[in-house]
Amino acid sequence: RLPAALDKPSIAADYAAFLQKNFHKDANATEDAPKLRMANRVYVNESLELSAKFNELAKTSFESEAVPTKFADAANAVQTINTWVEHETEGKIKNLLQPDAVNAETSAILVNAIYFKAKWLHPFSAFSTSDHEFRMSDGQTSSVPMMYGDERVKYGELADLDAKAIELPYKNSDLSMLVLLPNKVDGLVALEQKLSNADLNLIVERMRGADVDIFLPKFRIEFEVDLKQPLQQLGMVDMFSGSADFSSLFASGPQQRVDDVKHKAFLDVNEAGSEAAAATFMKIVPMSLNLDQKIFKADHPFVFAIRNKEAVYFVGHVARL
Repeated sequence: RLPAALDKPSIAADYAAFLQKNFHKDANATEDAPKLRMANRVYVNESLELSAKFNELAKTSFESEAVPTKFADAANAVQTINTWVEHETEGKIKNLLQPDAVNAETSAILVNAIYFKAKWLHPFSAFSTSDHEFRMSDGQTSSVPMMYGDERVKYGELADLDAKAIELPYKNSDLSMLVLLPNKVDGLVALEQKLSNADLNLIVERMRGADVDIFLPKFRIEFEVDLKQPLQQLGMVDMFSGSADFSSLFASGPQQRVDDVKHKAFLDVNEAGSEAAAATFMKIVPMSLNLDQKIFKADHPFVFAIRNKEAVYFVGHVARL
């Protein structure tokens, strides 16, 4: 439940403004502008009568809606949901649900998918990408394509986190990728524990512009997770139990609960940026010696976050390559 001090209509209006600003394509945007796509829907059993008021609020404030679905026809229901998600994410997220995900007893399915595509403000040169050793926490190693760039970016040495950090901005956007690299090869778990309650904005505020030799591996992630258990661990228990109150969602009928929450994300990081054809170029610079040049070499597990001051859109780690 929301604390009494919070006003539900105000929250809905604020969230609608957030979606409008961050997830809508600007009519004046250039081809280089980032693409940030999010798909949200609630699929409910067609035998349940939906509240018209809820549907209107979901559409206007949350850009979502409750869709009556014949879960008894599981194959068709799953295909309908997967086709919608694939369309909303420009074909990058496919088969979100497996054929056995629903049945005639399913009350509701909540679906969320997010897709991101952008170019770096300072792209890496494909000429400079070469194979390097990536060391994993368990002592194993692998050979990976390591990108290299020499740029002036925000950089920080964070003693309290026992880590280094850089911020790589995206072109024509306030979005950036924050990369946090533990000082120890096996320091990923400890770093993530320290970050569990951290404000990334405060971390970025501590960073300063510096000339940095950047070594960052190319990586591609397709992440899928059932959010039921994590949401329960965060305290959202009632919605999955007999104590659930969806009286504002359903106009009538028996008491209902949420069966499942699925989330899937796609991310591809390369020389040009995220999910874009890599550019090849040569960079010519003056032959001068910078005695304060920093080195950031992500050759072991690290944390990344795609963010701006308002929100974190992707957060994850690269542990094995």
